[in-house]
Amino acid sequence: MSDKYEIFEVEVIVPNLIVIPQGSALQFLYNNIQIESNKILTLLNAPEISNVIIDLNRVEYLDSIIISCLTRLLQQAKQSGGEAVFCNACENMQYILQSIKLGTLWPLFDTREEALLSLSSN
Repeated sequence: MSDKYEIFEVEVIVPNLIVIPQGSALQFLYNNIQIESNKILTLLNAPEISNVIIDLNRVEYLDSIIISCLTRLLQQAKQSGGEAVFCNACENMQYILQSIKLGTLWPLFDTREEALLSLSSN
């Protein structure tokens, strides 16, 4: 399943929810960001979904609003007993994740395939 949203693209590969940010909050209306992130949180509550993969392959930069939305997803996965990871971050995004310490809370994989493999082995 793949749904095209304005701010995040979402794919489901059970038991994983893959979220692909499309850009920084400056490109979107704040209200739309909140509505979409709440929809994605609802998807995460489905019984067949336990893990979240944040695929950063389409962004060079994310601001605090989008990062906050992603952090809510990552925390929800962890609180629900699942796992959460990042993948496909460019060098700049890797630096941002390290700077705000998200890289220490959730692992970062070079590719989506590596992320999926890691989650399936756990």
